[in-house]
Amino acid sequence: MNINQRLEDLRNLMADRKIDAYIIPTSDPHQSEYLADHYKEREFISGFTGSAGTAVITMNEAKLWTDSRYFLQAEKELAHSEFELMKMGEDDYPTIEEYLDQSVSEFGKIAFNGNLFSVKEYKSLSESMGSRTLVSDVDYISTLWTDRPSLRDDKVWILGEEYAGESTSSKLSRIREEMAKNSYDYYFIGAVEDICWTLNIRANDIDYNPVVLSYMLISHDQAHLCIDQAKLDGEVKDYLSENNIKVHSYEYIFTLLKDIPGKNRIFLDPERTNVAIYDSINANVKISTDRNITTNMKAVKNDKEIENTKKAYIIDGVSLVKFFNWLEIGSTTGTLNEYVASKKLHELRAENKSFVEESFESIIGYKDNAAIVHYAPSNVGSKTIENEGLILIDSGAHYKEGTTDITRTLALGRLTEDEKTDYTLVLKSHISLFLAKFKNKTTGQRLDAIAKYPLWKAGKDFFHGTGHGVGYLLTVHEGPQRISATSDVEFIEGMMTSNEPGLYIAGSHGIRIESETFVRHAFDNEFGKFLEFENLTYVPIDTRPIKTEMLTLEEIDWINDYNAKCEQLLAPHLEGSDLEYLKESCKEI
Repeated sequence: MNINQRLEDLRNLMADRKIDAYIIPTSDPHQSEYLADHYKEREFISGFTGSAGTAVITMNEAKLWTDSRYFLQAEKELAHSEFELMKMGEDDYPTIEEYLDQSVSEFGKIAFNGNLFSVKEYKSLSESMGSRTLVSDVDYISTLWTDRPSLRDDKVWILGEEYAGESTSSKLSRIREEMAKNSYDYYFIGAVEDICWTLNIRANDIDYNPVVLSYMLISHDQAHLCIDQAKLDGEVKDYLSENNIKVHSYEYIFTLLKDIPGKNRIFLDPERTNVAIYDSINANVKISTDRNITTNMKAVKNDKEIENTKKAYIIDGVSLVKFFNWLEIGSTTGTLNEYVASKKLHELRAENKSFVEESFESIIGYKDNAAIVHYAPSNVGSKTIENEGLILIDSGAHYKEGTTDITRTLALGRLTEDEKTDYTLVLKSHISLFLAKFKNKTTGQRLDAIAKYPLWKAGKDFFHGTGHGVGYLLTVHEGPQRISATSDVEFIEGMMTSNEPGLYIAGSHGIRIESETFVRHAFDNEFGKFLEFENLTYVPIDTRPIKTEMLTLEEIDWINDYNAKCEQLLAPHLEGSDLEYLKESCKEI
């Protein structure tokens, strides 16, 4: 991969139209977080493989912005190219807008592919670029990427109500009630996971995300699905017809939007609608914008989804106990590495009959590799795992019963005092959210402070979110709820979120402990309604690295009670050495 040659070829194309800067986001036409290989344009031009980042190329510079999860990874992957890493959130680095303001002349041209740029991003850029011209009809990467991967053609399948917990007709009725309440005549959905949730369908268009690339337009009496119709077999076509869904070609969405009569009102989410789509709506159609109706709906899980997800975590917990036992035995042989371990974990999960696929690429980082927050082992250069130090395993799976996301950090042998201290601080942070009671509609920002207090008190911190919503057999990162310093989204009953504090010491070790939770009612009193987190994840938390003198009695009781519950739930599904490993892991401290 000759990145610098690609940059030279790109600049030749830019010169033809006198483009001063070209922006390449991490995106597809649906503003998905994870992308089909076909849409990994930023990776193609930069060589950086992380799941978040934006490349900006001028005639004499190439910059790559990404967040703190990927700083170490990006430094390695960009090292032999012209690209310079720009660390988002760091004071010493300008934002993209600041850089463009400095680098592009007052009447210069800034270009991007409007199919891959959200309306929200466009408006933000437009407001900050003054008299500069924004050009949104430029697709240079398609010209340069001659061996571009094709889009997939796997068939769509139906997720039955025994898993979804609600029919498509019921969901459409609720959507239309919201539309009527707000006087919306049409509702456009560009987010593929929202479409799949609405229609109770799943597919395989994006690795780790069982979705199908499609658009949807809903009115008060019609619902249109725009999709590659070759992906629909007879059963799915009949199912959609029974639910009064009109099916069209993928590109037909532009015709549908152009044909909306004037003075009607359409609602859309500016974060999940691309510029090309937006521009196809007639100027005399009124446009209202906010977060997708369906995003808010699917964030609150129904009883069946919660019940099934609890089953998924038992299935996954059993697989992980088997894996941890295998891993610890293998660490004594000197023949095991991170990549081999990731393949074994996949094999164990795939043995379950309801397994669909992994919910993201497994992160298995040994010793200093664990300090790379989103480290993914490869078959070249993976670190040999030995019986000492810490190993971090962050992984998950999609089952028919739901989606899992679990992180555990294990002690494979001798540890330093710093490793023990850091592990105990992360554990205290993890426990703090489970001990918390909080008012209804408390924001993610406030919950983040509760979680981080034990680390802050010790003068330490981590720079990724403390928790994210988790979808039901859709995307492992699901909004709108997040536990983070920047989230003003309110938590309510039925929402699911991860609880995953960490601590990362470059060149030494990384620690993260993650369980999935759902928000349940705690109690009511004269001060209002209070909520709490119920743990959904039951995989033993390693007690060997704990400095017990750093824990309160309440925290010691919590860890003992939690591991005892893990043994109670998982033991009936294990036998032999795996069962013995579970019992040993769950002993009281």
